[in-house]
Amino acid sequence: MNILIADSGSTKTEWILIDDEGHKEYFHTDGLNPYFMSLEQLIHAIDEGLAQVLESKPVDKIFFYGAGCGTEKSKEVVRKGIAACFSNAEIQVDTDLLAAAKACFWDKPGVACILGTGSNSCIYDGEKIVNKIPSLGFTLGDEGSGGYFGKRILRSYYYNIMPEDLRNELEQRHDMRLDNILEMVYKKPKGNRFVASFSHLLGNFADHDFIKNIVRSGFEDFADKQLAYFGDLSGKEIGFVGSIAAIHRETLESVLSERGLNLSVIVRKPIERLVENHLKESKA
Repeated sequence: MNILIADSGSTKTEWILIDDEGHKEYFHTDGLNPYFMSLEQLIHAIDEGLAQVLESKPVDKIFFYGAGCGTEKSKEVVRKGIAACFSNAEIQVDTDLLAAAKACFWDKPGVACILGTGSNSCIYDGEKIVNKIPSLGFTLGDEGSGGYFGKRILRSYYYNIMPEDLRNELEQRHDMRLDNILEMVYKKPKGNRFVASFSHLLGNFADHDFIKNIVRSGFEDFADKQLAYFGDLSGKEIGFVGSIAAIHRETLESVLSERGLNLSVIVRKPIERLVENHLKESKA
């Protein structure tokens, strides 16, 4: 049996194909978020990115975990997109939040959080999500995410708050003309991804005081809005997925500790954990 597992954010989708002998093949496509893509765009992205799989191997089961898949309607859009390319496969579509929970805790309870292009959080009972934050998206929510930090970075640049060395870095890597930035954000598709791309400064300048302050502020905002939504979490295991949490682990741990919260695990790439656990399930 060939199994295809996908973990999809708004920016990219990671796919792993596992054959009968447990061999793995890795693939990438664009992020397949049904809130930002039509059915036709989903089909095109899958068909283009997984051409090698479609041409060479039959796929029996597909487990897709994705951003924007929180409602039955959005799940069905993604399911139709996958089925158009893999007509004979059994397809299961669920949220990236469930993927985060499984990657962090699998069959144990905990509080699972995503810090990616967007952000999200939930209470997980070891099997299913029992409570989750209302997802307000890029414009209204996403505290502590790449999109959140991208907005902070761009505002700092144009309001002349940003230190000169960071300004030079942005000008060397991007077309920082204001008319260009505004067009990319407000007129071009996937403005959330474009804004989130500026959060690369968080990794490249992790030890810079200006970046440290932005990161701490973002993590505080996440804790005081998203985690506070669930009430008293003292004594609960709290896990995060995403590179922002992994790179700035010490700051995140400090912010949570100040609020009496316990950081138990950070998983930079949840898909490997998902593969491991799905393989265990299939052999059980």
